[in-house]
Amino acid sequence: MARPEFWKLSSCEMGCNGLFDKDVTEGKLVYQNCTTTCAFTYETEAGNAFLACAMANSCVEFPPIPGSCPYKQEHIKPGSSLAAGSGEWWQQRGKNALWDCYDCQHIHEMKLVNDSDFCAKTVAPGGVVESPCWSYTYSHDLYLATGGTRTFEQTLQLPADTPEGERIDIYYSYMGSWHNESWFILDSTDTYWILGDCSYMQDWVIYGSILWVRPGHTLTATENAGIAKTYKEKLGWEFDDFCHDRHEGTCRLTPGDHNNNDDNNNPAAGKSETKPKNWYRARPGQRKPFVHPKDIEDYLQQQQQQQRMA
Repeated sequence: MARPEFWKLSSCEMGCNGLFDKDVTEGKLVYQNCTTTCAFTYETEAGNAFLACAMANSCVEFPPIPGSCPYKQEHIKPGSSLAAGSGEWWQQRGKNALWDCYDCQHIHEMKLVNDSDFCAKTVAPGGVVESPCWSYTYSHDLYLATGGTRTFEQTLQLPADTPEGERIDIYYSYMGSWHNESWFILDSTDTYWILGDCSYMQDWVIYGSILWVRPGHTLTATENAGIAKTYKEKLGWEFDDFCHDRHEGTCRLTPGDHNNNDDNNNPAAGKSETKPKNWYRARPGQRKPFVHPKDIEDYLQQQQQQQRMA
């Protein structure tokens, strides 16, 4: 029998399907947040492995979210590299209304590591990431289908051999789904750096930009004006349109903690899980398939009652 969390995940994800055509946001952000909320709420190692295997063998496809990457070579700060992001940083402003606006986005540490075994944990199309590489530990809060939020954290291996002033291509797994991104460092100082990113997963093309700020630093009026000028001159974007998110002193420090008051802005909060009728058609003499969390809970309660009576 499959683990209950897997059936709950499947049911929850099915509940997102009705949002796809109705979602008129650029990049289908409401739909994306719904699927991410389900994946994170009912995540298991087995479920992640199953999705990774299914994607690698073309057994699962996602409806396309077309788009294009707005960044060009001319937008990259000359001579820049991932060294601009070494150390610890908190995100204070974001462009993408979903991925760049989750609360408490935190680079715990980015450091150069000379360890072939560690770097080789990430495999890119050209082979494993070579040593030395950048060890990149980050976290952010994600919504839960059961209400509130929980902190997601992982460590990636980023390439250190990209020439200065060039686009940086990275590859990673996110809860079982495989992604590749292109990073563009638009500007950097000792107190902040501006990251532009384009993310690709199958036929999904998503872009955004994050303003990373040193812990304890308050941006000055001059710095804010310079950041706004960078976005306006390079991309025609208004910095005032970027979101503000919670950071530093307003965030929990221990991954996994819950805050049940964090779901007010969750686009998926009002979603109800569906019960596809065709999944309920059991063959004569067979048990009805599990498709909904309530079915699983009822079944487990029945099993517990039978064990107590035995």
